[in-house]
Amino acid sequence: MPIESIESHLIGHAEIDADHRRLVNTINRIGEDIEEGGYALCVELFDELETAALEHFEREEAILLRLAYPELERHRTYHAMLIWRVRELKTLGYEKVAKEILFERFVAMADFVVDDIIRGDLEFREFLRG
Repeated sequence: MPIESIESHLIGHAEIDADHRRLVNTINRIGEDIEEGGYALCVELFDELETAALEHFEREEAILLRLAYPELERHRTYHAMLIWRVRELKTLGYEKVAKEILFERFVAMADFVVDDIIRGDLEFREFLRG
């Protein structure tokens, strides 16, 4: 089940919003690949997701640091948890576990990414606009 749209949850910062779209697009591609059972592409897409997430988090954290966002450390911890989940999924892809197990973990990770975009980043939307 792909993530339909995050447009109503964008924060109004061009770079961060572009990153969020890229992350969601990659997540949707991974979901499709898991459904098809293509582990090789799945691991490649997890690499792509990890890279996209690391780049996004670095960019986002630099912006928040520059603006002296008071909850930056908490947000960094949140990002670290997401990267851990992506790496855990990538390991499962290498191990070629049952599709159901991979998909279950993937859904949990995708929910976490969406939660980061919707709940986590919306927390600082007003801060960025201020």
